[in-house]
Amino acid sequence: MGCEHEDLKMNLMICMRGEPDQLPFLPEIAELGAGIELGSYGLIGVQSERDWEARFARHQAVRTQFQGTIAIHGPFIGMEYGHIDHLIRDVVNHRLDMTFDVAVKLKARRVVLHSGYGREYDLFKMKDLWLKNNVGFWKQGIGRWADAGIEIALENETDQVPDLLVKLVDEVNNPSFGICFDIGHAHLFSELDASEWVRRMDHRLLHVHLHDNDGKGDCHWPLGRGTIDFEPFYAALLRHAAQATISLEVEDKLRMEVKMADLRKLAAHFTSKQRSTGVSS
Repeated sequence: MGCEHEDLKMNLMICMRGEPDQLPFLPEIAELGAGIELGSYGLIGVQSERDWEARFARHQAVRTQFQGTIAIHGPFIGMEYGHIDHLIRDVVNHRLDMTFDVAVKLKARRVVLHSGYGREYDLFKMKDLWLKNNVGFWKQGIGRWADAGIEIALENETDQVPDLLVKLVDEVNNPSFGICFDIGHAHLFSELDASEWVRRMDHRLLHVHLHDNDGKGDCHWPLGRGTIDFEPFYAALLRHAAQATISLEVEDKLRMEVKMADLRKLAAHFTSKQRSTGVSS
């Protein structure tokens, strides 16, 4: 059963790479009560050992100046946890070990990972095998994350419906294991309304990646520039998944001030909702 407006104060985050020009905004992020999701391990950090260490050093600099909640977006290209090739599984496990080490050192509360489910599994009718292998992987592997106080949120990629991720989370059956819903990916690949995604994911939904696009590309635009209807989505979150964190994932190539403007709007939106319903935090 979903959350029936128990608390309208949503948890907010903003995605950052930890670039030097972003650091002056840390005090305002803290004042807004938001956390930070640190990323770019997946596209920049994986290109060499030196790149990984450089990315981690920047994130350490953020952590020394920011005492709020931290999440990590881990590597994602080629990260298939239940891959049928044992040699590839070894590499994926090594990269996941490195991600775990980063999360522990940065005292992250959550790590976002892509699900690793691609359309080739549909093409070769391997959906059941994917589910079996991933249930086995995460049932065995989630323990160390939970013991470290870290949650894992698996993100939809080209998924057309949330049902497979829901089954995976239900079968792993661990409170530290849930779903990250990327609304932009769903807008591109799914005909299912975002509100219905939320209804089906319900309490399993831990994390949201929020950005806009035109339904033609994964643009990561500021909110309102594309064609996503956010208001029904926000209402569905409040009704079914008020426990979820909304993480603003507008692309870093835009000025940080553009990203901050959206964060301010989100904070004001949910504060207004809270006041209009008479619910206190």
